[in-house]
Parts: sequence; C-alpha cells; structure tokens
Amino acid sequence: MKSTLNRVFALAALAGIAACSAPASSGSALPSAPSSMHRASSARSILTTFVGVGDSLTAGYQAGGFLGDTNVKDPLVPGVLVRPGQENGFWADVDEMISGLPDATAIAKMYDPSTSPLPLIKGPGLNNQLVPAQPPTPFGLLKSGDACTDDHGFNAAGYLLSGLPVVRMNPTTKNIRDFGVPGITLHEANVLFEPQSDTCVPLPGVPGLLALIVDGESSTFWPVLGNYAGMGTGLSEARAAASVHPTLATVWLGANDLLKYMGSGGRFTGHDSGPQAREDLIQTIQTLQYAGAKTAVANLPDVLLTPYFLRVTIPHGMKICKVQTYAFCVLVGLGFPPNTAAPLVLKIATSYHLVAPGCVPASTTSPCGYLTLQGALGALQYYLANSNTLPDLDCTGANFTKPCVPGSGIGTYYITPPFAAKIQALNNDINTGIGSAATYTQSAFVDVRSIFDGISSGDPANPYFQFATSINPGTCCTLAASAGLVSFDGLHPSNTGYAMVAHYFIEAINQRYGTHIRQIDVRKVYKGTRCSNKLYCFADVYAPQVAGQALLVRDGNTIQFRYSDQY
Repeated sequence: MKSTLNRVFALAALAGIAACSAPASSGSALPSAPSSMHRASSARSILTTFVGVGDSLTAGYQAGGFLGDTNVKDPLVPGVLVRPGQENGFWADVDEMISGLPDATAIAKMYDPSTSPLPLIKGPGLNNQLVPAQPPTPFGLLKSGDACTDDHGFNAAGYLLSGLPVVRMNPTTKNIRDFGVPGITLHEANVLFEPQSDTCVPLPGVPGLLALIVDGESSTFWPVLGNYAGMGTGLSEARAAASVHPTLATVWLGANDLLKYMGSGGRFTGHDSGPQAREDLIQTIQTLQYAGAKTAVANLPDVLLTPYFLRVTIPHGMKICKVQTYAFCVLVGLGFPPNTAAPLVLKIATSYHLVAPGCVPASTTSPCGYLTLQGALGALQYYLANSNTLPDLDCTGANFTKPCVPGSGIGTYYITPPFAAKIQALNNDINTGIGSAATYTQSAFVDVRSIFDGISSGDPANPYFQFATSINPGTCCTLAASAGLVSFDGLHPSNTGYAMVAHYFIEAINQRYGTHIRQIDVRKVYKGTRCSNKLYCFADVYAPQVAGQALLVRDGNTIQFRYSDQY
C-alpha cells in the first residue's frame, strides 16, 4: 500500500485535535455578571464587524485538511478537483448572510483573496486531506508520501511565521475576521501566543498519536494568526479577535479538550473540567465583549454520536443504518453479506471487550463499545489484503505491526464501554461549563448538542431530524456514515452540515439581539446553487445527491472514498 493505514487516519481524522495544551488555571467560581459587561457602542450596528473565535469547526476544516484554494487537483484520480473547506464553513456562511449582499456577490468576496475575511490557505492545503483514490491505493491522501516534505515542504512552512507567504493566498491582508485555529483548546484560546512546535519532527516525550495531533495544531497556528504576530507574547486567538473591535462574535470551543483526551486513550489529562471550561470560556467571551462585541456561543455535540464512532452491536433491521453509524451497516454497504458482516463485527468486538448488551449510546451508566472510523476501515482493509485475516488492533506500528501492547489501541482504533463512559462524562461536564458561561455572559446560545441528538434519534417528530432529512427526502441528510452531514474524516461537517450549523447560529443571534439576518438556504448549499460560478458553488461532494449514491466504496480489495460529483 502506498501509505500506512495508521498514518492515513491519524493524520486526517484527527489532524484538528490538539494535545499538550497550556496548563489550565484553577481560579475560583466567578460572581454574577456585572450589568456593565456589554459595552458595545450604541452608535455602531451589531452587524458592523463580525468575527469568529474557535477551532477547526470555526476554521472550516474538512476531511482532515485545511484548504481555501479552488484549483487543487486530486493526484490520484484524473479530472477530480479537491474542493476547499474554508469558504464553506459555518462562520463563512454566517458572514455572507450578515453582509446583506446577494449570495453570488457575498460568496465571490469570500473566495477573493483581496477581500476575504478568511486566512485562505493555498493548495495543496495544510495537514493531509482525505481524497478519492483508485486501486490499488486505499483511502487516498492528497499528499501520498511524507506529508512534511511533500510539495516542497508546504506543511513544514506552516510551522513558521516566515512561512506565511508560502502557505497563505492573502499573507498581507488586513481583512482577517475568522480567527479559528484548528486544534486549539478552551484554555489555549486565551493564552497560546505561539505554536507548541516549529518543526515537523515529532516532539520528544509525546507518544504515538499525540505527536501526530500536536503536529496538526502547530502547523496551522501561524497560518491563521500570523498577521497578528506583532502582538508578541500578548497574542492569543481571543485577543487577536478583540483587536479588530468586533461588534458581533461567534465562540465555539471545547471540542479539542474532549477529543485529545479520547485520542490519547485517556492518558492526556490537561483538558478543561466543567468549572474550568466555564472560567476559560467566560474569559474569552469577556475579552470580546469588552472590545465591543455581542456574542453567540455554542456547546458540543455528543461526540460518540458522530460517524467517527461505529457501534459494534448488530442493529435490528437495516432501516436504522440510514440514521446511525454501525460497523455492521458499513460492512453491508461495502457489499459484505449480512451473514458475513455480523460475525466479523462480533469477532472484533469480543476480542477487544467492546460487547455491552443493552447499551445506550452516549450514556454514562449503560455505555456502548465502539470501533473508531480508522479502526474499522483500517481493520477491514487489512482483512481484504491479507486473506481474510484480521489485524491486531493493539499493534500500533505501520500496518498494524509491532509494537503490540494490550490496550494500546484504545482511543485510536476502538473505545471500550468503560472508556466511552469517561468520554461521555467529560462531554457532559464541558457542556455544563459552556452553558453556564453563556448564561453568565448573557450570550446567544446555540444548543448543538440537542440539534445533533435530535438528528441521531431518527424520530420523525423531532424538528431537527425533520429539518435534516427534508434537505433531500429519502437521500440526505443524517448522521450515519457518508449520509451527508459530515465529511470523510467522520468529525468535521460537510458543506451541508456547516450550513445547518450556520442556520441555527443565525436563528439564535436574531432571537437574542433582535437582528434580522437573512437565513441561509441549506438546500441550495447542498445542491450548489447559491451562485453560478462552479468553482465557488458546487454540489456538496460529501453528501449523496441521488438515492443509493455511495461515498464509501469497495473496489476489489481496496476501500475508497468517492465524491458525489464523481457519479
């Protein structure tokens, strides 16, 4: 195989997850918010200067890559363009609607390096994006060799402030208003003034997957915040955003505190607890409010309900496969007969103690076991290439080779029920802190958790499920694997998923502050019909456009992703 399965998914699916964050403070609980907290000038419209503070979700990260260029060709499939994610993120969508311009005009300004508020990344993009491939290459990567040295060291340039002209399409612009740094945590948004590493060489003492996670974060810090390097040690994401005197800001943080704990198998303990999440988020929000901004804050989805985590129970009937992600359903979708798929999944589940009869997804008291996306697809690719032999998921070397230590695959390839309970408990704890911070600061609040839980429920009476499945009834969209709301990495939204998040941010801002921001048309985002320029407006490549369209396919003995526009 051209590249190892381990590195493919570790880099791509988790590239936006940060590790080794700056130490969190341990301050006491804060008093009630003073009435003078909101200092936005009445002489300025709330919509005058809109900024975004957050992580990869605010940055518009997709499929393990950070890209703004429209002319990147897939090196593995002739004639296929690798579509950018930055201009299709939720923050970009909200900004376009706030502008009040016709969609086509607002979109063109978002893509134009001379006017864009995004730190647009040149091709081939930072980190390493999952792209369609052809046999004999499974799980295509945009950079098929050493991602650090490929393309004349493009990724390596991202670690250095001096590399800004190399990686950015608009390195000298003064227009940046999307400050989302992929991989940043709640605490780091207030204190981190430089990347944790200035080289592609793994940091000493940072084990396995954590080293790859740090790599992903450090390579995007200067590409986003490089224009504000003059702030010196006073730089932070929050303070950079405050320096442009915003009138409105979105704040969406906390995912990396949760995901780096998961990705380390529970070894990393520098994440925020609920009370610390509250204090750190309040500090971020107040930094923006004291600069003149009204704020809109979002909580986290239950991460175990995203398509990155595949349940190992066998569902009762195939109907649920269209709504939720099961390893069994993925195998059947790849052409395995149900009577082959079921025992194969159960064999893996039994081998790693993942079986939990009667379990409840996203539960702390009756937790389920899961295969991660990289664990499931990596094991399946190994199985196909090695005469129907399953790999040892506790072997963390290239292609499941040594070293092999029992339990070492936890967090990377599988999640045991006890560990799932710990992940969910932390998820709940951080969300409690986020909700408390939003109330304390009198911010608009977007309940992403309820939105995603509603979609995952499959309940026809749930309004969030109704909205998602009405985008293209019978075809799109749900939170099942490759069902339209999430990109290839299983964690970051598709264009459609980001547009849906933008819809609910706009709704919350209008309700809280009495604004009249025009709603985004999510169906037009899905279909790619918001404008006529096909480099800017295209059918969502991560969402099936017609019934039965498969975006994860088996071609002989290889498993590959496929864009919807390849059909």
